This record gives sequence, structure tokens and C-alpha cells, in this order.
Amino acid sequence: MKSVKSIAIIISTFDGAEDLWQPLEDTYKKFWADCSFPIYLTTNYQSPLFDFFVPLSIGQEISWSDNLIKSLMKIEQEYVLLTFDDLFLVDKVDNQRIKGLMNIAVDREYNYLQFYRSISEGKSIGGELFRKAKNAKYKNSTIWSFWKKEVLISLLQEDETAWEFEVKGNARSAEIDDFYSTKSNIIPFVNGVIKGFWNPVAKNKIKNLGIELCANRKSLSFFESIKYQIRDFQFNVYTYIIHLIY
Repeated sequence: MKSVKSIAIIISTFDGAEDLWQPLEDTYKKFWADCSFPIYLTTNYQSPLFDFFVPLSIGQEISWSDNLIKSLMKIEQEYVLLTFDDLFLVDKVDNQRIKGLMNIAVDREYNYLQFYRSISEGKSIGGELFRKAKNAKYKNSTIWSFWKKEVLISLLQEDETAWEFEVKGNARSAEIDDFYSTKSNIIPFVNGVIKGFWNPVAKNKIKNLGIELCANRKSLSFFESIKYQIRDFQFNVYTYIIHLIY
């Protein structure tokens, strides 16, 4: 079994999202205080003082993928749990459950395990795990994705955005097997920011938890917010059906 020292959490961000960093850390301190892995927060040039996060300055970037490649090359761990600056925790994270799933992934040498119910086609392998088909869409979705670091680096192209990686990187991963997901959402969170704007529903939930937010970032309009709520509802229904069938 690999040592827990071989695992790290990496939060993908950049200096332009500085207003999210402190409230994000506050949610981790509140809901994942027993996390035993280093939590790296990528920056360009800033090195803020955190209680919980470890800033990882990578300098200039040309894209999201370039930022992530440089970040991964700066850490020694062999496995990473990838997440983002706008995914705020909203309830207690079951640290032992997370560690147990990570141990399974490491011991069985999975290339990828997503702690989020997948929209990809595949097959249940018993318990709470689901094996993604080799040519499935959204196979390498980045949300709460636990990676063998060398596999993630091999799939990244330095000029791609995160959305391009999920499409073009998906095609590049077609010949790579051992991609899995859980059959339920393991980590309780909300997507706080959509296309640079606060999601009002998520924003209110975060504020009601006693987390202070910067007032400078604008929110989505009422109709835009409704559109994304409908999208999330459709996603939840679709993933429920997939895991009911498979």
C-alpha cells in the first residue's frame, strides 16, 4: 500500500480569483479540518499566508492546462485529488471514507477515480464504484477527480482550457483503461461561481454557513441562475438513470 505521503490535494486557481481563496479555505477548515493530505492552492505570483492551504506559485501561465502542468511538476506526490477554487464545501466531509476510496484506487492502480456521480457510460463493479467505458464521454471530467499524476500530466496539453481538456483530453484518454467514479457524490459542495459570476443560490448557502464573501464579484441574473438550476436538475436525473441501468 502506498503511503499517504504520496497523495496531495491540488486546488486549481490563479491570481485573478484571489477573492475566492479565503472563503474557500474557511469552508475546508469548517468541514474538512481532519484532512491529512497537503492541500496546494495554485497561484501565479502571490504567496498568501493561509492556515490550511499551501500556496504553490507557478509564475506566468498561458492556459489552465499550462498552470496545472507546472503545478503538478512542482509537487512530489504520485497521486492528486484535483478540485477548483469555486467548489465550496457545505457539509462535513467523511475523511475516512475518502481515504478508504483513495487506498482502493492506489492499491488497484486505478488511473483515475472521480468522487462524483458520473455522466459517463460504464458498468457497476459492486459496492460504490463504477467503471467508466474506455470511449465514454466525460471520462476524464475534472470535478473532484483523483488521478495517478503521471497519467494526468500525459493527457494535458499546455494550450488548452479546462473545458477543452474535458473534450480533447477525453479523446486522448480513449486508449487508457482503469477510469472509475463513485455512484454517489462523496464530497458535499456547491459550485459557487459560474463563468466568473456568483451562482446566487450557492452564494446564499455559503453566506448562511457564516462564511464571509468579497462583495466585488457580481452575481448571475435571476434568469441565468434559473437556467443553471435546470441544467443541474437534468444532470442529476440523467446520472441517476445511468447508475440505475448500469
